[in-house]
Amino acid sequence: MVKTIFGGFPLSDQAYFNTHEQRTEVVEILIKNGIKNIDTARIYTGSQEAIGKLEKRKDFTIDTKLPGGFGPGTGTKENVIKDAQDSLDTVNIEQFDILYIHAPDPSIPFEETLEGINEVYKKGIFRRFGLSNFSAEQVQQVYDIAKAKGYPLPSVYQGNYNPVARHLETQLFPTLRKLGIHFYAYSPLAGGFLTKTAADLDSGAGRFNKEALGGLYSKLYNKEPIRNALSKWNDIAEKEGVSKAELAYRWVAFHSALQGDEDGVIFGASKLPQVEQTAQWLKKGKLSDEAVKGIDAVWESVKEVAPVDNYHSRG
Repeated sequence: MVKTIFGGFPLSDQAYFNTHEQRTEVVEILIKNGIKNIDTARIYTGSQEAIGKLEKRKDFTIDTKLPGGFGPGTGTKENVIKDAQDSLDTVNIEQFDILYIHAPDPSIPFEETLEGINEVYKKGIFRRFGLSNFSAEQVQQVYDIAKAKGYPLPSVYQGNYNPVARHLETQLFPTLRKLGIHFYAYSPLAGGFLTKTAADLDSGAGRFNKEALGGLYSKLYNKEPIRNALSKWNDIAEKEGVSKAELAYRWVAFHSALQGDEDGVIFGASKLPQVEQTAQWLKKGKLSDEAVKGIDAVWESVKEVAPVDNYHSRG
């Protein structure tokens, strides 16, 4: 069974659980359900600070991400060292499990960024090195540079993966498997898209408000063929007797290209009951063959316009 990781964005200042009491309650629910991994990032404003104030933070394995391309210019050796140390101090733990580069930064050569990553690794700030939102070619380049110089090799990749965003299966997974890099899936609900109706999208519900995250999710998924697939998605869920969210989570956990207990699915929530609910869904096991065939058909209907990830598909 794949790992279950709680995504730390909902703990950020601009998100849903923005009081210490709410965040503590989230942590208690995670512990109760045996979930011991939290993923955060420097660009999730306030998330690292919130985790650093949690009394039980040391009961968790915590991963974070340096901005990379989400903060152009931050990939210099000096900035990598400074930001990684600042993140560790802020989260207030002894060591991160995974330190990711959140996206490639075209303004800084990989060699320089990786020199910084190596220095940070030698300081003991993280155990494993990860990449997110890199193309297969870029993953190979990073791997080759790191191997040639004796730096820590990338061993985990965090990518956008859900029933209506499956391009990574052909574009990226062969490279990851060849290099022995594990995969953590972010956005298993397509930013909540798979829980919506066309009317919800038109009214700007959730992340599909044009102001939310700069309209990012609307640009990624609010396209005619993908909108049209929502009714089929709803039909599959109804026939299976599950919610639309459960359908997506269980497909990613039990029917996708994820393998074994070293790959993982990252989930979030906007309400406390959703944390418990999702944790339970991810233990329920496989969907019916009919549901899986229906989900594959949905993908075939949308793949021509489906996004790759939250970095390259921003438009």
